[in-house]
Amino acid sequence: MDTKDRILEAALELYNTQGIRTITTRHIAAHLNMSPGNLHYHFKHTDDIIRALYARLAVAFDLELIQLQQSATVTMNAILDLSARSFQLVYRYRFIFLHFVEIVWRIPGIGKDYQALTRRRTREFTRIFQRLIESGIFRTDLPPSIWPALVKQLFIVADFWLSNNELTDRLNEKKAVAAYQKTFYMMFLPFLAEPEKNGRASF
Repeated sequence: MDTKDRILEAALELYNTQGIRTITTRHIAAHLNMSPGNLHYHFKHTDDIIRALYARLAVAFDLELIQLQQSATVTMNAILDLSARSFQLVYRYRFIFLHFVEIVWRIPGIGKDYQALTRRRTREFTRIFQRLIESGIFRTDLPPSIWPALVKQLFIVADFWLSNNELTDRLNEKKAVAAYQKTFYMMFLPFLAEPEKNGRASF
């Protein structure tokens, strides 16, 4: 692992455990037994580190979605598997989700990136939903306008489920994955065609 990656991993650990308000580049350098000057050679400010971590998270999500899009068939099992893998990323970068609004206020560039990402994701998920309709997994009697609304729900759950868990159930990582998957399935349930719905075991 090179120095830049070591800095990012140390920052991720500190942000996840202590939040973003109190952690400075000096804290991260001390955590690594590194001089502040060495760290500043790679990252001038903590905001630069947060931006780099956000970029890594976005790339990781892209890779997961590309894998699904390139599959010969898209099934509900594949969607639920994606939700489980996605939650692993959410949990790994949990400070971003727990502090996201504050991060966007602090680093407006991330907000602009996020807005562009949501537009792209809406198109990508709408195409995935179309494949689910064509394969008989999703209902065919729903208006096209409903699918962007479903994508919006997916974003809300993906981005803020962890905050809700922190305020309510406080499930640990393993139990949280199962609960997160169940939430996703329940969102999709009204859109499933009857054969798919009847052939699937309930959560």
